[in-house]
This record gives sequence, C-alpha cells and structure tokens, in this order.
Amino acid sequence: MKRIYLTLIILLLAMSGMAYLYFSRLNSESSYNDISLQAATANSGLVFCIHNDKSIFEILKGQDLFEKLLGEEKFRSLSLLKDLVISKPAINGLIANKDVFISFSGGKNKDINYLVSTQLIREQKKPVVLEALQAAGIKVTDTAGILRLTLNDSTGFYLGIEKNLVLLSGTEELVRAGLSAKAPEDATAFMKFIKLNNKLGKNSVGNLFIDYNKIPRLIKSVIPGSLYGNTSLLNHQDSFAALNYNFSRERLFFSGTTKLNQTSNYLNLFANTTPQKSTIDNLLPLSTANFRLYSIPDYKSWRNSLKDWFKLHKEDQKIKKTIERIEQTYRLDPEGIFPKYFKDQLITFQLQSAENLGAVNLSNGDKVKQLLIDLSTNYNEDIQQLKVPELLYCYFGEPFKKFSKPYYTIIDNNMVFANSPSTLQDFLRLYRTNELLVSTADYTDLFAQISNTASITFYVNHKNSTDIIRKNVYTPYYRHFLADKGLGNFSALIYQLNGDKAAFQTNLLINTSVSVKDDADIIN
Repeated sequence: MKRIYLTLIILLLAMSGMAYLYFSRLNSESSYNDISLQAATANSGLVFCIHNDKSIFEILKGQDLFEKLLGEEKFRSLSLLKDLVISKPAINGLIANKDVFISFSGGKNKDINYLVSTQLIREQKKPVVLEALQAAGIKVTDTAGILRLTLNDSTGFYLGIEKNLVLLSGTEELVRAGLSAKAPEDATAFMKFIKLNNKLGKNSVGNLFIDYNKIPRLIKSVIPGSLYGNTSLLNHQDSFAALNYNFSRERLFFSGTTKLNQTSNYLNLFANTTPQKSTIDNLLPLSTANFRLYSIPDYKSWRNSLKDWFKLHKEDQKIKKTIERIEQTYRLDPEGIFPKYFKDQLITFQLQSAENLGAVNLSNGDKVKQLLIDLSTNYNEDIQQLKVPELLYCYFGEPFKKFSKPYYTIIDNNMVFANSPSTLQDFLRLYRTNELLVSTADYTDLFAQISNTASITFYVNHKNSTDIIRKNVYTPYYRHFLADKGLGNFSALIYQLNGDKAAFQTNLLINTSVSVKDDADIIN
C-alpha cells in the first residue's frame, strides 16, 4: 500500500512539473509574441498588420493608392525597406511567417513617422543578423547599440534588436523608444483587442487597427489647433477598431468592427439600433464638405437611452427643468412635438464655407411648424428662430449642442437649422434650385461601392473641403491634400458604423473620383 501511495505521489509531482514547464513555456512564447506588438502600440494608435508573405507584399505593391495616401517619399522609404531589406532571402529567413506591424506616430517636427515591428523566428545574436544584412549588400554602422543601415541609394534606416524583437524605422528615436517600451496601462487594452482580432488568413492582405484615444495626438502633427467641426467627435471617442483591408485598384476599402470602451460615449446610443437606409442626405447642398448622419428607427426606445446618457453626464435635471420651463411659460407640452413627429434620421453638416447646419426629418413638417410658433420669433417668411435655449439638445443630444437658439426653416418635412439666418438663406437657394450633393457623379459612384444603409455615417468630400483644410492644416499636408501624387485624386471618405449587439460593424471607404476612373479606363 505504501508503494502505491509513493507511486501516486511521484506521478502527481511529475505531472505538476510537466504542467509547470508547459505553461511556463506558453507564457514565455506569449511574451515573445507580445513584444513586437507592445513596441508597435506603445506610442501609436494607428497600426497596420501584414503577414510576412511574398504574395501579400506583391499585392500591396500593386496598390498605388497606398502611395497616394502615405505620400511619395514615405511610401518610397517603406518600399525600399521591403525590397532591399525584408525581402532579401538571408534576412527574410530569420522572420519567415511572422506578422509585421507598421505603426504611425507624430514626430517633433510636425511630421508623421513609422515604426516597423516584427520578430525573429528564434532569438539570434547580433552577429548572425549582421552577417545576413551584409550578405544582402547593406552597409551597417553600429551607433550606441542601434544599427544604421545604408542602402545602395544612400537611404538610411535604423535597426534595433533586443532578444527576438526587431524594429526598423527611418527615425532613430522611434527605434530606441520601441526597444525600451513598456506597455502603459492604457495601451494594454488595445494590445488585447489587436490579439483578439488579428485574424490574418490566406485570403487576408492586412489589418488596420485604430486606438481612437491616440488619434488626436497623431493629428496634432497635421493640425495646429484642435479637431474642429464634425471631426471634433474624435476628441472624445474612447474606442478601438479592427478593420480588414479589401484589395482594389480603384479604392481603399476596409471592413471590420468597432468597440466602444465607455458607456458615456454618445455613439453607444446607436450600438443596438437597426441600420437604416440614408434619406436625409437628399437635402444636402452641392457645397457640402462633410456630414454626420444618425439613424433612429425607434425614437421612443432610443429616447430612454438618451435619458440614461444625460444621467451619466449629470445633465438630467437640467434637461428636466428646461422642459418644465416650456410647459410653465408657454402652456405647451414639448413632448408633443419632436417625440411625436420626429421620423427617423438627424444630421449635422458643414459647407465648404465652414458654416455649420443641422437637420431632422419629420413625419409632419406643417404640424411641427405650427406647434413651434409660440416658441419662435419670425426672421422672415421662411426662417424663424427658437426662443428656448437647447430645445433640440434636450431631444437629440450631443450633435446639436452647438445649436442653442438656432434659426430654422421647415421644408419638405425636414427641419433645417443654423446659427446664422444667412446660412439658411444660402441653403434654401441651393435646395430650391436643386443644386444637391446627391446629384453629383462622385456621390452616386461612392454608394455604388458601399451600402447606403447604416446606423451612423461620417462623410468627407475632398473638393468641398479644400478651403477648410487650407485654413486648418500645416502647409506640407495641404500640398499633399491637393497633389495628384497625394490625395488629389480621391473624391471622398466615408466611415459607417452599423449597430450590432452593443458593438458596430464598420466600413471605411476612401474612393477615387469618377474623372480619374474614366481616365484610367481610357488609358487601359
């Protein structure tokens, strides 16, 4: 019996030892797998991931739209890095079948820098890597632990190696920072999100990961001041996105998911709504530079979520008092206006002149106009002004915060408003002469490439944003925005969020203009 007990004890000890070694190894491998991702995300909220596979590199090489997006110089630098370093057999053999992360971050000199992060198959000593680089004909200089690589055209890169971590960049500071990076607490959640969603398969070219918390920091390299207009939403969007790149020679298209991290985010109000076909965009003028469109198919249910949102922001009592003041002052029940006659969509939009407007669609515009008489003062036959501050904010929330006592007009069952009557007069002139965005070839072509059904839609028109961009970005980026070898041939950007059980299915499309496509067809 003692022998049996002794045997069982030995077996248990052996099993425990094997389990310890197994899980220790797993933890060690996990640590190695995390190290390049940690370096990529430590200082960046924009990370592109591709698998180290020759066919994928060839596909990306055939996508000249990336060159236009990144800029000729930055794209050339990355192409040289791929062609003359990563693709060399002696070097590629050391990182075969590993993921390659390309992360972008703002520099000190108003520039955007990149860091390439990957891992060796196994930990190698520096001499082995040096031999591989030199065998590829690359001049190598060791500078305080960082290797400077000089290629055949004198282009220089910096290489850092720590255990099996490999970092490459055109900037020495980024490599040094990456080698010493310890993932801050706010980056750990982003790393976990990437690991969960980084599903590169044989048919997958690459994934784009976005940490919106860090996007304002990146954009500061482009914009002197704060984010403005409809882009200001990015200042407060605590969320992550994982988008799969879908190859096309005519457009840049990404699709995937967006995860909101805070319940206080206004976008959360739409995470469980059913996506709707956009119709309110039919009233947008030809000169529209950008817009944010929200679909609310069931206002009664959505209103309950809005009330909870006001509570989270400690505004519920303020909203309640505003509504009670209307009842007491005007002997009118405001609950019988927008809650009863709002249809299903609202929008804020900016014209190329930088003027801001908003609109809601209505089931009965004439009835709403009648009900608002006591709450308004006349400006002229078409335009009135609301006397009650923040009435629209009470019923629709964040998008209408800046329209406290707006001027408004009701036309074709749409209530359109702005902070200036002259802005509305310009709108009415364009609307009545049918000078509309939906009539343009580029807008029609955009929705030939993507569904016009969404919960939330963000849109930017390239041509109509020119003056706004000129006044709000640094000169080099404005030139890139206009250049044919830059963003000049793109017609629009559209970002769609579709409610899906407390998250969002997401589409991001950057489309080329119809004239550019027609020219390409003639050439071909």
